[in-house]
Amino acid sequence: MIDKDQYQFIRNHPAFERLPVEYLDKLATEIHFRKIPKGQIIFFEGDRRDRLFLIYKGYVRIEQYDQTDSFSYIDYIKEGAVFPYGGLFYEKNYHHTASAMTNLEYFTIPVDLFEKYSRHSSDQLIFLAQALSQILSFQELRLMNVVVASATERVIQTLSVLCRDFCQERDDIPFPLSMKELAKLGATTRETVNQVLKKLLEEGKIAYEHKILTFLDKEAFLKYFSPLD
Repeated sequence: MIDKDQYQFIRNHPAFERLPVEYLDKLATEIHFRKIPKGQIIFFEGDRRDRLFLIYKGYVRIEQYDQTDSFSYIDYIKEGAVFPYGGLFYEKNYHHTASAMTNLEYFTIPVDLFEKYSRHSSDQLIFLAQALSQILSFQELRLMNVVVASATERVIQTLSVLCRDFCQERDDIPFPLSMKELAKLGATTRETVNQVLKKLLEEGKIAYEHKILTFLDKEAFLKYFSPLD
């Protein structure tokens, strides 16, 4: 069960505010609040997709490997976000593994009820379509970065995407990022990441200490995106 303040937080969230109150009240009786430590797995790829998750405090890492375990997809979920939207109304299993990047507080929402009640609201369905479109646009942006020929440019574009996604209202990425992790994101080697970060440090555009990345010149990275992105 959730308390009154938690109910109000959910009631005002964009993913739930369009649901008729009678449906939200029924859904709220099945919503649970959880706390887990950094590093704990939330669900594994292939698990039954029976819950959605709303992050209250903290950040989540999602990852998917190919059948050979040679290539991986990595993404990060922010505070206040609902995930995973992918698979709504048709997918029976999760196609990523999700883990806590930080100590985490979140709500679990039963997928079957969320989908059932969402079907009764055209405004809710429009919101879900828009949310999926925004996710698709962002993933297209990341895909364009992967096919950039220069490994150095891929690293810079990766940093730009992180800056755009997490640093609109702050200067640092709110969770630690190793050079190995940045190499995976940029589809390149740790050595290349090290060279690029060293150059950006010398230019005074970033700070990087104890795996915490801080953008000292955000405009140098956000210039890749229009104000409406």
